[in-house]
Amino acid sequence: MKRRSFIFSKSIPAAVVMMGGIARSGTKDLDPIGSFVPFISRERLPDPIIIDSLELYERDSEWFIRARSKDSAEGWSVGHPKKTELSQQVFTKVIAPYMRGKDARDLDRLVDGVFLNGSNYKMQGQLFWVQLAAAEFAILDLLGKVAKCSVADLLGGSLRKTIDLYIANNHRSRESQESLRRIINSVDSIGAKALKIKIGGRMKVADVVPERTEKLIPMVAESLGDRCTLYADANSSYISVKKAIQVGKILEANNFAFYEEPVPFDYLEETKKVAEALDIPVAWGEQESSQWRFNWMVKNSGVRIFQPDIFYYGGLIRSLRVARMAAAKGYDCTPHISGGGLGFIYMGIFAACCPNPGPFQEYKGLTKSFPWESSGDKITVSKGSMTAPNGHGIGVDIDPDYLAKAKIVK
Repeated sequence: MKRRSFIFSKSIPAAVVMMGGIARSGTKDLDPIGSFVPFISRERLPDPIIIDSLELYERDSEWFIRARSKDSAEGWSVGHPKKTELSQQVFTKVIAPYMRGKDARDLDRLVDGVFLNGSNYKMQGQLFWVQLAAAEFAILDLLGKVAKCSVADLLGGSLRKTIDLYIANNHRSRESQESLRRIINSVDSIGAKALKIKIGGRMKVADVVPERTEKLIPMVAESLGDRCTLYADANSSYISVKKAIQVGKILEANNFAFYEEPVPFDYLEETKKVAEALDIPVAWGEQESSQWRFNWMVKNSGVRIFQPDIFYYGGLIRSLRVARMAAAKGYDCTPHISGGGLGFIYMGIFAACCPNPGPFQEYKGLTKSFPWESSGDKITVSKGSMTAPNGHGIGVDIDPDYLAKAKIVK
C-alpha cells in the first residue's frame, strides 16, 4: 500500500459472507435493524446463558460494568469515561432491568429490543447509546469467557493479529508551528505510519487561530507526508459547502487520504455535495446514532468512509452492522473511538473481526488509570501497530482487588 493512498476493501463478496451475509433483498430494500444474520453464533454456545444481573460500579471516576449469569459466569467492561456519569439512570433503570432474565446469546436482538421497549426510543442519542454499549461489552465478555474464545471470534472470527494505527491529536488552540511540533511528537511516540490532524475550529467555527488550517496542512505534508498516511478532521467546522470544498482542495493538493466531517454532521445533503465535488474520500458518522441515516448515506454514496463511534453508536454489534452496509457498496468502515477507559480494546476487537475496517484505526492511547492485564497475547503498541485482543472475552482482565473497592451505583 502506498502510504498516501487510501485503499478501499476489494473482496466485498467474501467480506459479506464472512460477516454473516445480507438479506436476499440486497441493499434496495435494506432494513438495517432486521435484515442481517446475527453475529453471535450458537455453535460455541449451545446452552442458554441467562443474565442474572447487570450492575454499574464506580471508582476513581471510572465506571465498571459487571454482567453475571445464573450459572455465576461473569463478564466485565468499562463505561465511557466522561459520558457515563451524565446518564447513570439510563443504565440502572432502563437497560439493566430489560436485560435481566434474558438469554445473553440473543444479544443481537436485545440491542434492538431495549431501544424499542416502551418509549425508550425517545431517548435516542449519546447518553442512551453509551450506556447500551457498556452493557453490550460486558455481556460479550461474559459470552466469550463461557465459550472460551475472544469476542472477535464470537462476532465472526479474528482476521488479523495486529492492528495498524493512526494517531489522533487536537491542537486547535495552537499556532500552526506549535501544532506541527506536537503532531510530530505524537507520531514519534508510537512510530505511527498514519496520523489525523484537526483542522477548522470545530462545529461551525472556521478557525480559532486565524488561517491556522491553511498554514498547517502543507506544513504537515512537507514534514510527515513521506513517512505517514495523512488524515484531516474538520469536526463540522464549515457551514458553507463552498468553504468546505476549498479546504478539501488544499487537502487534495497535499495528498491527504481522507477528510472527516467537513460540514455540520447532520447536514446530510451538504456532506454529500462536498463528497461529490472532491476526489479525496470524505469520512462521516462519529455523531450518528440512527441505523436508517447510516443506511441512507451508504445507499446514496453520501461519503466513502463510515465512522460510527463504538460507544456513541451503541456498541460493537451495531457498528459492525454499519460495516456490513458499507461492504455491500465497496466502502470501508473505520470507527471513531473515545479516549480513556478501554476504548482501545473495543477498537481492537472491531478491527480484528471486521473485513473492511480500512488500513489504519484510530488510537488515543492505552489506559493507565486503573490496573489491567491482557488475558491473551500481551497488548502492546510498537512501530505504529497494536496487538489485537485475543484472550477469552474482551481480552483483558481488570485487577479484582481494585474492583472489590468499587462502589455499586443504584
